[in-house]
Amino acid sequence: MVVKYLDPYKDDLYGKLRGDKSDTYCKATFDEANVYKTEDSYVIAAYVIAYEGITRNYKPENPLTPGLCAIPVYGKEYEIRRKDGENWVSDKVQPSKFEQALYKNIEAHESIWMPSNAAISGSITFLPDGMLASMDDATIAGMVAANSQTNPTSPTGKLPVYTPPAAGGQRKGYGGKSYGLSPGEKILFLKKQICSDIAASGFTVENSLPLLISQVNVEHPMDAEQVQTYFDLLTACIK
Repeated sequence: MVVKYLDPYKDDLYGKLRGDKSDTYCKATFDEANVYKTEDSYVIAAYVIAYEGITRNYKPENPLTPGLCAIPVYGKEYEIRRKDGENWVSDKVQPSKFEQALYKNIEAHESIWMPSNAAISGSITFLPDGMLASMDDATIAGMVAANSQTNPTSPTGKLPVYTPPAAGGQRKGYGGKSYGLSPGEKILFLKKQICSDIAASGFTVENSLPLLISQVNVEHPMDAEQVQTYFDLLTACIK
């Protein structure tokens, strides 16, 4: 089962990683993140700058770009809800050996993963069960330490508050839901994101503005009108 990136849902600001990590290698590198504890997981709410072994759920042919993403880490069996025709159904998923060990590592070292008045930066590489099959718990713990490199970093303000989904919600198992930002705060966040994206080397003179509008409208559909107005003003100023 491939680990997939899901675009933000309705009023979410964070995309999500979803999928069984037991038979796949995947990696996420982030320059800023906050870790939240939920009923059955820890969620790394991050600004991810690079992905490996992860594809988009929608239009997988399109490359993933830097942005907000919630990365759940489960310590025991959990459910992923999905649409089957007209009904929602639940699939039970057993966390990979690496994921369970990572959960224990975060639980045992919350002061490192969840530092007071600070965020973290770094990368996490999830290893498939096949690589860990013959290892004992102590060896797997060492693999977790080697493949989850993080450091404390000063918050920049670009991470919105993350709030986990309610138990039994349709997005349960998807990684969470964000609430609480006022329209003004959303626009401020979008402006910061836009400034960051404009400076990214992947954009060219020919496609910067249309591509940015497309990306932001996909990632923040609830703010489509405000975003379009912002870009209209930006275009007018450029002309």
